[in-house]
Amino acid sequence: MKWVNFLHIYQPPTQSKEIVDKVVRESYTLIPELMKKYPNMRLTMNITGSLLELFDRYGHRDIIDSYRALVKEGRIELTGSALYHPLMPLTSPEMMRRQIKRNSAILKTYFGESCVPRGFYFPEMAYSAGAGEIVKELGFEWTVLDEINAPGQIEPDITYKILDSGLTVVFRNREFSRSFPPEFIISNMNRAPDPLVTAHDGELYGHWHTDDKGFYEKAFTSPNIHMVTVSEHIQELKEGKIIKLRKGSWESTPDEIAARNPFALWNSPDNEVHQKLWDFAHLVEKIVTAHAADDHYALAEICLDKGYASCAWWWANGRKLGPFSPVCWNPSEIEKGALMLLNAVRSLKTMPLAERMKAEKAYTAMHDLIWSTHWARHVQ
Repeated sequence: MKWVNFLHIYQPPTQSKEIVDKVVRESYTLIPELMKKYPNMRLTMNITGSLLELFDRYGHRDIIDSYRALVKEGRIELTGSALYHPLMPLTSPEMMRRQIKRNSAILKTYFGESCVPRGFYFPEMAYSAGAGEIVKELGFEWTVLDEINAPGQIEPDITYKILDSGLTVVFRNREFSRSFPPEFIISNMNRAPDPLVTAHDGELYGHWHTDDKGFYEKAFTSPNIHMVTVSEHIQELKEGKIIKLRKGSWESTPDEIAARNPFALWNSPDNEVHQKLWDFAHLVEKIVTAHAADDHYALAEICLDKGYASCAWWWANGRKLGPFSPVCWNPSEIEKGALMLLNAVRSLKTMPLAERMKAEKAYTAMHDLIWSTHWARHVQ
């Protein structure tokens, strides 16, 4: 069986050193250690520029060195992405282009000028035609998406090209991806598709799940499993089809797709915190964009981009998504995102007081909503 194993590792730009250090110990060091132990392992990975900046800031350059060595060996294939993990279908074209270009520049900084990924990871695998067209415009060739984006049954051994963008797309198997793949594959070899594509957060390795039954050994030494990168997989596929995709993410449900609410975890019309946070983000973006001549505009723009990280909205959805997921509600994390957005406005120096106070008052209202919702609904 051919196994295409795609991992995404990321931490939000507001993440604390304590949390980054913990995940470094539990997960980010484990992945290269496993690859050194098991020479059959080959991965395609999205290592976000946001995480690389945190590694550097918090003294983990040795982790970057470990990944760089595996990239140089050709055992890890890197992808591009948007720097601070915004939900791209809900992000302006200008911000998408800016964050993609800056992420590519950071990859070159840490992995060398020759690091020019062909593939692209959409944060949360959230896809729309407009986002896909921008990714293709910026030179990327392929992406990995969830099978829910496809309107019908997928044939695993042919190539698919997206109608709107022209990107080649590889679809992950949702059932195998949402498990602990090394264990699930070994336990279900008799019904695993061939080839098999899995894609999930790399933090599942060691941080969210501990392999206490030896399934790393079983999966990564099995003579029945041949691991390849996404690019290698695409090269081996037969000529395929053009496909028109649906909007969706790797967390979208069939009911949400049917209800035309494909990004419900981040933009539910019934979630007041979601809607007010989007209103605040759009207000801040409008203010910052209007002050491009400000001497501190560059700093404001960075704060704006960081404030659009999808995490604030994710932590506001209040749902438990699976066996390895916490309940997705954390008022402090939501507030971090809102405060980063406010800092974009606070960074500007030449703006009328009335405009500045409009943003301050909107933030105060956002803060009050977050915490009133928390105390009313999430504490007994």
